[in-house]
Amino acid sequence: MKISWNYRVFCEDNGDYVIREVIYAEDGSIVSCTKDAVEPMGGTMEELASDIEAFKQALTLPVLTLADIPTKEVKKEKLHSKSKNVSHKELLDKLGFSHTSASS
Repeated sequence: MKISWNYRVFCEDNGDYVIREVIYAEDGSIVSCTKDAVEPMGGTMEELASDIEAFKQALTLPVLTLADIPTKEVKKEKLHSKSKNVSHKELLDKLGFSHTSASS
């Protein structure tokens, strides 16, 4: 699977504009983005200049919001469904001990 990315402008809930990295699937659909805004950087002046040009390119693309980014539905399974752990009661029952405390 070939993925790609670029910088995109986002309009935040408070109306501010920031730039994030956006990741695309092979078919060009948006897969994800960075949680936080990014800033230009480079190990050399030339790399910094190149990164700034990529930021400028983001200004020519449609503005996104976080609502445009798909969220993964995480299937929450009960932990004990895949776990070999047993509850305290199950352990006592398995060992043949009564779970109820003895009264004096």
